[in-house]
Amino acid sequence: DRIDDRIDDRFDHLAFLRFEEPLALAELARHAGLSKRQLERLFAAELDCTPSSYYMQLRLNIARTRLRYSQASIAEVAHGCGFGSNSYFTRRYSRLFGRTPSAERRRHRASGI
Repeated sequence: DRIDDRIDDRFDHLAFLRFEEPLALAELARHAGLSKRQLERLFAAELDCTPSSYYMQLRLNIARTRLRYSQASIAEVAHGCGFGSNSYFTRRYSRLFGRTPSAERRRHRASGI
């Protein structure tokens, strides 16, 4: 079993459990059975990123799915994925996906999928 597969499984599970209130790094490490430093080294070695950036990307990917397939408002999606500020959510979303959440929703609805 690859280490990054174990990370994916643990963090995907945790993200769905408590997405409205994102977990702190210490809590993520505790759930993984590691120290914060061990978790940081593991992420750097296996995924070439920090635990925080991985967790942010995971939250934004969940937001993208919710934008595409739910009727929730953009503010509800942002809040449901742990973003207290709509503008911060929009900035992070746009940086990762190259379009705003509202543009994502329009694009997906126009495609008819």
